[in-house]
Amino acid sequence: MTRARLLAALLWLSSVQFFIAQAIVQSAWSTPFSLTSNFISDLGNTACAPYPAGSQHYVCSPWHFWMNASFVLFGLTIPLGAAFARGAFPNGLLRTVTLVLLALAGPGYVLVGLYPENVDITPHKIGAGLVFISGNLGLALLGVEILQASRRRILAISLIKLGVVGLIATVLLVSGHFLGTGVGGMERIAAYPLPIGLMMVGIFLLRDSGPAHARNPRRLG
Repeated sequence: MTRARLLAALLWLSSVQFFIAQAIVQSAWSTPFSLTSNFISDLGNTACAPYPAGSQHYVCSPWHFWMNASFVLFGLTIPLGAAFARGAFPNGLLRTVTLVLLALAGPGYVLVGLYPENVDITPHKIGAGLVFISGNLGLALLGVEILQASRRRILAISLIKLGVVGLIATVLLVSGHFLGTGVGGMERIAAYPLPIGLMMVGIFLLRDSGPAHARNPRRLG
């Protein structure tokens, strides 16, 4: 295994911190927190007040700094992982488009972390849009890339499905159709495929293919 592949694997596996941070920050709430009615971004909200202003939706996240730090950290590891992962896939337009789309989700998370929802909603929404659209589309294309370049059929199809589910959930979220999951639930269906998919790829990148890889350089893992 090359050093670049190892770094890509570790960077994308570190996506688990995104879920750990949510659980920890959520535990500090003294008011009820709901996975179906609260946005993930509520965990990074810097004020204890109704949000949006004038609503009955009260938000108070004492450890908001750590959630926003998690957003930024995740946003940095995505494009770095994409840069180091280039050698794991055959050269070509599909690889370039795929990794660029994945990388663009990184600045999206950075914007979400640097501009909490109650501080400046416009860059926050732009960041979320990059995450949901570019990230999920890149994830689906990553599955197509792996399907063409390797024998990892289960991994490839799983990534395609995750990306497609994330894109569909994004459309439903924006259109206000939550299908019984609540606004928070649908947001998570749109947001979680990317970190889950990146961790899956990270696991496979960690697997040393040894001589078999040398004989078949198009094979991932």
